[in-house]
Amino acid sequence: MDKMLDCAVTVENSERRIDTRRLAVIALLTAVSLVASFIESLLPPLIPIAPGAKLGLGNIAPLVALIILGVGDAFIVTILKCLLGAFITGGVSGLMYSVPASIAALAVEALLYKLVLGKMSVTAISLIGAIVFNVVQLFVACMVTGVDLWLLLPLLSAAGIIAGTFTGLLAYTIVKKLPMSVFGRR
Repeated sequence: MDKMLDCAVTVENSERRIDTRRLAVIALLTAVSLVASFIESLLPPLIPIAPGAKLGLGNIAPLVALIILGVGDAFIVTILKCLLGAFITGGVSGLMYSVPASIAALAVEALLYKLVLGKMSVTAISLIGAIVFNVVQLFVACMVTGVDLWLLLPLLSAAGIIAGTFTGLLAYTIVKKLPMSVFGRR
């Protein structure tokens, strides 16, 4: 009986340690995402004539979370990045643009990651996610402003190709360099 109790305590402690590691990784990725987003907010647009076109450095962390933690935790990092980022920068009104675009982009990335990884690289998945982000954000902007902004789509798509490629390459490199202890059970 004592051996069974010791075994149960060991399993419970092991699960708690893994959960603690997972939460620590989520917190770290969220913090990195917020710092990257803040630094990026200080930089000029990726394409000067396309308003809001950025590299999307804050989107590297959710992609890394998708790869090392899974879909659910990647969505947690994404939501926290959007919410906390809006409050830190004072851009709370930007939530109506960033939340739907970020969720849609991550949903597409997660689907592609599960279905076609191996046939498609992490970089290509990120590139598609960046374009989805821009399309959804542009759609929301059209709905909110009542103005047809679809003429910006080619410019934002070009920015998405650059940004998605860059963030995908960085996410892939980061995951390759991470020690296995970060991965937990995966």
